[in-house]
Amino acid sequence: MKKLLLIPILMLVALVGYSQTTKLTVNIKFVGIEEGYDHETKSVVLIDGEEIAFSPNTLQSKTGAFTVDVPQGSHQLKVVNYALYEGNWEEHTVANEYSIDCLYEETHTFKKPEKLYLLFDIDSGTTASWKKPVKMKK
Repeated sequence: MKKLLLIPILMLVALVGYSQTTKLTVNIKFVGIEEGYDHETKSVVLIDGEEIAFSPNTLQSKTGAFTVDVPQGSHQLKVVNYALYEGNWEEHTVANEYSIDCLYEETHTFKKPEKLYLLFDIDSGTTASWKKPVKMKK
């Protein structure tokens, strides 16, 4: 009998935990792409060091957005862009001989659906905004 009572309690706990998520839409744009270097890319969202979602693959020249479920509350957010080079996916970073580090990291408190705008500018680096699309520097 005790086991039968435990099942609804566990289901309720799981349901409450599941409902404690919100949506994060990540918008990504590259500018300053040099001719011949329009790499196929994808981005990954990590929460507290755990990969939770990958974007669809696309060329850098194509502006893209993708939406993921994220847990509510304060978490370490990291968005890392990957480039396909000679058949291998690698982080799009200076350490891998790219022009800039195409990543973003911060501790953020998620309460409601939000949009993160990332601009990867080959000439001036990565810029991020939570309010509206990042304006390109002239």
